Order: sequence, then structure tokens, then C-alpha cells
Amino acid sequence: MESHVYRTLTRIVGVVLILVGGAAIFGGRFTANFIDSQLSDQAITVPTSEVITGQLSAGAITEETADALTPYAGQPLTTGAQAKAYSMMIQDHMANAVKKAGLDPQTATFATLGELIEEQEEALTKEIAAANPNASEKEVAALVKAEIADPTTDNTIAARAAELTELRYNVLLNGNNLRGLLLSAYGWGLLGTIANAAGIALVVIGVLMTGASFLIRNGKKNVSSMTAAD
Repeated sequence: MESHVYRTLTRIVGVVLILVGGAAIFGGRFTANFIDSQLSDQAITVPTSEVITGQLSAGAITEETADALTPYAGQPLTTGAQAKAYSMMIQDHMANAVKKAGLDPQTATFATLGELIEEQEEALTKEIAAANPNASEKEVAALVKAEIADPTTDNTIAARAAELTELRYNVLLNGNNLRGLLLSAYGWGLLGTIANAAGIALVVIGVLMTGASFLIRNGKKNVSSMTAAD
């Protein structure tokens, strides 16, 4: 009786593991296909080996980033692993842009750059207000905005404010948004890989357990038959 219960439970657990494993495999493959589809729509291509080497030599990327990119050189960006490597390159480019602006990549953020821009705008406002004593606050604000937007300005404060604004929005904001999307794809891709591997393991264990329950039963039948024959 106990043996029968054991075989039945083993068989049930085995079937459950097969079903759960199958679902995990399906989920893992679905995730991989979804990531492939989403990344393919972005039409991003990993730089070629020559470009990677050139960027490394120029100090645009670190050796760690170059090593991460090299296996995927020239390939369309379609997997989570590729997305992670590409995000590393973006981070290096952002850090270099911050350094060129004379700032520390460790402390320069969207928020801190906003504070620096405000300081430049305040200084420029005082300068323009002093040069135009009859102008109203609204007129001074318009002059400040125009001076910062003028790419040919020779005003160092305005030029600095424009540089920081460019760095804040076009480099940090856009760069961090893209990195966030790429790292999200990497995270989901990793989960999909784990789910697929775990699913395969569960299916194998389930098949073994189910098969073992039948083997035990057949083995006992054979022993009983031999005993009866004797």
C-alpha cells in the first residue's frame, strides 16, 4: 500500500514538474522573442571591431567596455547581453562628455547640472540687467534667453549656460533614458535565460521521476511473477 502511494505521489510530482518546466521554458522563450522584437525595432547596431578599437585608443571607452562589445561587433542589437554591453559604451561617452565640460562624472547629475545652469543664468541676468537699466524683468529674461540660445555669443557666461544645458538634456537625460531601456532589456533577458534553464531542468527531473515510478512498478511486478513461478 505504501509503495503504491509513493509511486502515485512520485508520478503526480513528476507530471507537475513537467508542466511547470514547460511553462517556464515557454516564458523564457517568449521573453527572449519579445526583447528581440523590441530591440530590433530600434535598429541599433553594435560598433565594428575597428570602431571599438579606435574608441578605446582615443579614450572614449574603457577596456572593460571594449571587451564587452567586441564579441558582438557589427551585429544588430537584439539580445539582453548586447544591450548591457551597449549601455556600458553610452555610460563611457556620457562620462567623457562630463569631463570635457570640466565636471566630475561621479557628481554630475541631471539635478546638479540644473543647479549649475541656474547659477549661470542668475549671473547672466545680473550682467544684462546692469547693462540695460531701463529694461523690465520680462525684457531682461528675454535677453538672457536669447543670449544663451545664440550659438555665436561671445559672452562666456551665456556660452557656459548653453554648454551645460546641452550636456544636461542631450547627453545626460537622453543617455540615461536609453541606458535605462537597454538595462531593462538586459534584466528581462537574464530572467528569461534563467527561466528557460530552470524549465529544462524541471522537465528533465519530472520525466525521470515519472519514468522511475513506472519502472518501480514494473520491477515489482516482475519480482512477484518470478516468485509465483518458483
